[in-house]
Amino acid sequence: MKKIVLVSMVKNEADIIESFVRHSLTYADEMIIADHQSSDATWDILQKLRDEGLPLTLHRLYRVELAHREVMNSLTREAITQHGADLVLPFDADEFLVNDENDLSCRQILEILDPEGLYCLHWRRYEPLFPEKDRDQFLLLRPCRREKEFSDGQKTIVGAQGYIHGRSYELIQGAHSGEYLDDGSGVPMTMVPFLHTAHFHWRSQDQYATKVATSWLNNVSKYTVHTLTASYLKRYFDGLRSHEAIMQEDALKAPETYDLSPYVQKQELRYTSSAPADLIGNVMAAAERVAEQLAETKVLLRHKIVSIILVWEGETDVSWQRMLQDAWEQTYPYREIFVLCMAEGRPEVTEPSVADEITWIPAVEEGWSRILEDRVHGDYVQWVLPGESMTPDKVQRMVSFLEMQDWEYSAAFASGPEGMDAEWQMEAAYPVHEPLRAERPADVFEHLLQNGRYPVGGLSAGVFRRRFLSAVHWLESCFIDGQPMIFVMWCELLHAIARSEGNGGFVGILRADFCKGQPATKDAFLWHQLQWASLLQAGQGTTQAIQAGWKNFLVQGERVLQEEPSWKASPFYPEYRRLIEQACRS
Repeated sequence: MKKIVLVSMVKNEADIIESFVRHSLTYADEMIIADHQSSDATWDILQKLRDEGLPLTLHRLYRVELAHREVMNSLTREAITQHGADLVLPFDADEFLVNDENDLSCRQILEILDPEGLYCLHWRRYEPLFPEKDRDQFLLLRPCRREKEFSDGQKTIVGAQGYIHGRSYELIQGAHSGEYLDDGSGVPMTMVPFLHTAHFHWRSQDQYATKVATSWLNNVSKYTVHTLTASYLKRYFDGLRSHEAIMQEDALKAPETYDLSPYVQKQELRYTSSAPADLIGNVMAAAERVAEQLAETKVLLRHKIVSIILVWEGETDVSWQRMLQDAWEQTYPYREIFVLCMAEGRPEVTEPSVADEITWIPAVEEGWSRILEDRVHGDYVQWVLPGESMTPDKVQRMVSFLEMQDWEYSAAFASGPEGMDAEWQMEAAYPVHEPLRAERPADVFEHLLQNGRYPVGGLSAGVFRRRFLSAVHWLESCFIDGQPMIFVMWCELLHAIARSEGNGGFVGILRADFCKGQPATKDAFLWHQLQWASLLQAGQGTTQAIQAGWKNFLVQGERVLQEEPSWKASPFYPEYRRLIEQACRS
């Protein structure tokens, strides 16, 4: 049996994405989907489908421009080299593979294709007959109409062996054909019998208006207004600006009523809404991101360096690989990567290009802070501790914030996701209702001390100006036998900022979700509680903050003693119990 993988790049397809995924997985073994900054429910639906157990690999794209050719070729290579695909189907979310000519299934027909070839499929436009009705039902079972004849153009199916080992070629924009890289000539294609793609380009007026408006903005970001690529969008875009409705007849020629239900497997949808697309909301989101990219481009011209410091504790596991990948995949180009080795040796890095960018710092003996001080060149510093992770755009967007303000911020971190209230959560989601909160470092410290929580993502949440890391000797005293004291680290840095700025500096809290920290296991939670107690005992906050902190500490302690008896096995438990009892007496 051949392995068949479908790849797709999607944006604002909430009305169709569940139908697309469930139908495609009736013939494909896996799907790899890259979401291009959807502002509707597309990403949420994809995550729910993956969590349901469907074989989905999901990516998020952080570039603004409509880079369809680059992304689809990248996904095709990933499907072949990382997922072992024999055949790759590069489809958009509005394209459904069907056979209405005989009783063979789509899978049976695909199985006969040779992995050496590049294949083409007939392409036919379809539309819902009643676009406003039953939007939350499986699309291919809804009454529809279609063009009597196949449309101009076609879609492709990629044979893995020919794509990887044959004469080098790429799929062109839209994945309608292939183009040899050496001379730009077209790749010969073989027509697949019986199969065709049912193309639901137009599903409702609100959906299509949203597609036109957002896609044209992204297209202009890459090509300028004057381009042949997807130029049909310009005509519709100008019509929208003139308040002209996009009529159903604009997208279909010589229609006939048709029933697809005998040729597809019935699917029950769970996550698709009947609500119409939010044209204004989606257009405003796309326009805001385009404007933000302009600011980010201005920052890139300043060539500010960011030093990313990863901490390795001796385990070369999935968590470590993710940390390294997060640093390597940052969209911000002016970076240097350091790995602070808290154990003997160094972890293996299989990718040579990644290994070449790393500077290794041995930290098994004292004095590593001086090595960092000598070797780090960054204007800003980004720490990543074990168990922490970042989105690929985190450094770019936070450095852009720090560089593009009316006055200087000393550090910044993200607010974290809404509704973060897990019982033993060590990290705090700050309530940020505006795009930004500007806080004095002393006030942030008081907040941490009272609540016993640090920003979501641990130390990786923050981006700091280099001088504050120098002021605290690169946090060397905040490691005990290589184990980081994250709570203490945050407090040390906030104190350094307050001292340096005369308590007049600001910390920016961005309304965003860029990071994740390590889960609150029993040892991690108790280790955190001991740090909190040490800060309260040191009395570095105001009387009110210390009193509130001890009260919260006791409340959490009583719950732990009553509800988590298994935690008594932790080596930190005896000291934690002693502190709780001492606090109760006082």
